[in-house]
Amino acid sequence: MDNINNQTFEPVDGTMSVPVKEAGKILKQSGYKVTNKDVSSFVSLKDINKIYPNGVQAVYDFNIDIDKNDFIVLVGPSGCGKSTTLRMIAGLEDITSGYLYIDKVLSNYKDSKDRDISMVFQNYALYPQMTVFDNIAFPLKSRKYKYPKMSVVLHSWNQVLDVINNRIEEYVIAKKEANNKALNFGTCNEYIATKLKISDAASKILAKYKINKVSDLDAVNNQNITLRNLILNDSKVAMDKEVDSLESNGYSYDENYHLSKDGVAQYEYKKMSKEEIRAKVFDAAEILDLGPYLDRRPKELSGGQMQRVALGRAIVRNAKLFLMDEPLSNLDAKLRVQMRSEIVRIHEQIGATTIYVTHDQTEAMTMATKIVVMSKGWVQQVGTPKEIYYNPKNIFVATFIGSPAMNIFNGEYNKGKLTLKNGYTLKLSKEIVSRHDTYYNDKIAKLEEMLATDDFVKMHALKEVDNVLFKLDQQLEVQGLYKSINEFLVSSKNVECQNELLNLISPFVNDSFNDLTIEINQAHKINAKVKLQQLLDIVSTNDEAKLNSAKALIEEQLALLNDVDVNNVKLPTYFAYLEAVNKAIELVKTTNDKNVLAKCEVLNVSNELSKSDKEWLLNVRRQLLTFDKIPSSYIGLLHNAQVFSKTEAKKDDTLYYQKPKKKKVQKINVNLNSVDIEFVNNLYVVATDLLAKCKEALTGPHSIRVGIRPEDIHLSNEFDGNKTDEFSIVADVVELLGSELLVHTNWADTNMIAKISTGTLIKPHSNVELVLNKDKVLIFDDNCGDTI
Repeated sequence: MDNINNQTFEPVDGTMSVPVKEAGKILKQSGYKVTNKDVSSFVSLKDINKIYPNGVQAVYDFNIDIDKNDFIVLVGPSGCGKSTTLRMIAGLEDITSGYLYIDKVLSNYKDSKDRDISMVFQNYALYPQMTVFDNIAFPLKSRKYKYPKMSVVLHSWNQVLDVINNRIEEYVIAKKEANNKALNFGTCNEYIATKLKISDAASKILAKYKINKVSDLDAVNNQNITLRNLILNDSKVAMDKEVDSLESNGYSYDENYHLSKDGVAQYEYKKMSKEEIRAKVFDAAEILDLGPYLDRRPKELSGGQMQRVALGRAIVRNAKLFLMDEPLSNLDAKLRVQMRSEIVRIHEQIGATTIYVTHDQTEAMTMATKIVVMSKGWVQQVGTPKEIYYNPKNIFVATFIGSPAMNIFNGEYNKGKLTLKNGYTLKLSKEIVSRHDTYYNDKIAKLEEMLATDDFVKMHALKEVDNVLFKLDQQLEVQGLYKSINEFLVSSKNVECQNELLNLISPFVNDSFNDLTIEINQAHKINAKVKLQQLLDIVSTNDEAKLNSAKALIEEQLALLNDVDVNNVKLPTYFAYLEAVNKAIELVKTTNDKNVLAKCEVLNVSNELSKSDKEWLLNVRRQLLTFDKIPSSYIGLLHNAQVFSKTEAKKDDTLYYQKPKKKKVQKINVNLNSVDIEFVNNLYVVATDLLAKCKEALTGPHSIRVGIRPEDIHLSNEFDGNKTDEFSIVADVVELLGSELLVHTNWADTNMIAKISTGTLIKPHSNVELVLNKDKVLIFDDNCGDTI
């Protein structure tokens, strides 16, 4: 609950459903504070998407729950969306759709300054004209904080009495230190206040009395009164006067001198006091070992020291959440290692909740309590470093995490046996074979479930419409056929086979043309009826209401074709014409005359549609382009099937991330959690192709990929575990890394790296006998890169 200017705000429950008109009123009454009782974690990102104004989508359906004191690392290659996600959490980027909760409060629309976060940037962002002290203190000086209202008089005099009664020796020592030091940060009184952890006001009161040694306190002055008694008398007068003033204004106070009025605790928003700022800066400086550098400016510091200053500026905020965007990328390798341990130590010492972005998988593995691996805007896996390393979800995670990277081999799976490109075979255990079959059965069930949904039924129908509308480079109307035939005959005068072409084509612009046009129109009707029935069969497999208008259009067109008998087709002139055109095309091809060939190919009217056919098909297409929300699990599956499959997809076959430049494509817009995503291709086609491949994988031999980490490749005579048959390699390059050797070779058409203990010295270009640890071999689906 917040109390600002005596106005109290209770957060509204974000799970309740209210009419739009009432929502604004309720939010205003709650001070625009929204909580969600269904959110149990400290930070929660639900269905977060980010689309930039130019249409580029940077983050897709990001979901994660972060507990207090977690150290979360977002890792992935450049452009994967990790920094964008961090900036959305920080409030530096708008969230296109989805919900961000920080401490269970909806934070999508909160200003960055109101989210109670501290952020450390890649480039330090220090003020060059300020000292280290002022750089660290800067975020504390400008912002107002909520404090209990307090009687400064009672509080400061109470501290004075505590010093003279219990801590006079500390005070005398601090005063001598203050007089002997070259102070860079404040006055002698401020130094004493910081040293004794009392307020500046209390230090100023003590300075009025000349206490240079302990005995001064009990010395008698010319008024025959000790300094101690003088201070006691002054304190009583000042405190009694303050109490009278408070009571006359209706205030009461507790043991900490916090004020209440009519039983309600009083608060005020004010800037942090100088003594509080000093205390926080000195505490941060002690944690970061920056004490000797507080009076220096950034240009006098090393890269590591500047990064520690940036960390100090974050620490002093005592924020709920720390955000770090590749803070070590500007440091050299040795300093990065040192700063990694520094950041982890600070994290543990202050108990912060931290979200850290890096592209360095070593940083992720050594620092994180939980890792989020991202690729092209999608979260690929979330887990502990151990889970990510030993149980990667797919081939991207397996090869991205680990140094050196996992070795990947292409092979063939057949009845429990893997055969690599060089003929080397691995017989798999019954458990892995069972896992293989279960994986493909589950994938088939998922794809069949996907294809049965409303939106994929519509995309199937859309595919059939597009097969007719958009796969024809040339569109020809019957009315223009006479002119086109004559143009072709004129253009063919200069080719050797002119007489043969005339004999083939000219009859159709003379005696047979009327019969031909009648039969072409009849062929159009037959073709239209067949296509209509196919479309009706597709859209009728689902009762979804939005398909009703498309069904009605199709049924209306079918009613107009009742007299067309598709089973009793007699079109002699039409088929004779098609046969003649096909022969003419083959003849012209032998001449290599591209101009004549183009004019001849236009004459093929077998797949043509009349203008009226196009109109109703376009209308059906518009009815089909009404997609509802497609589950992100479906989109993610199809995304990975294209991005991580062994076969490199063409650009137009992958998910569509950016608007095309000077290129017209037929785009499909689908809705993912209230965000429209554009695809160049039809997702039904992607899903059906993947389904066919998965079914093939269950029925016979199929290609597959095999993974093994370098440390799980051993010398055959040094490994007694569950090992494969030994194989021989020639060591091309041997790297010595401390107690380990990295042996590089080409084996099974792959550049392989083995990590071997230096117990056995291996020389370059020597023959080596190796085995694989059978328990560590991973197999990956060739179609979408998933771990089987």
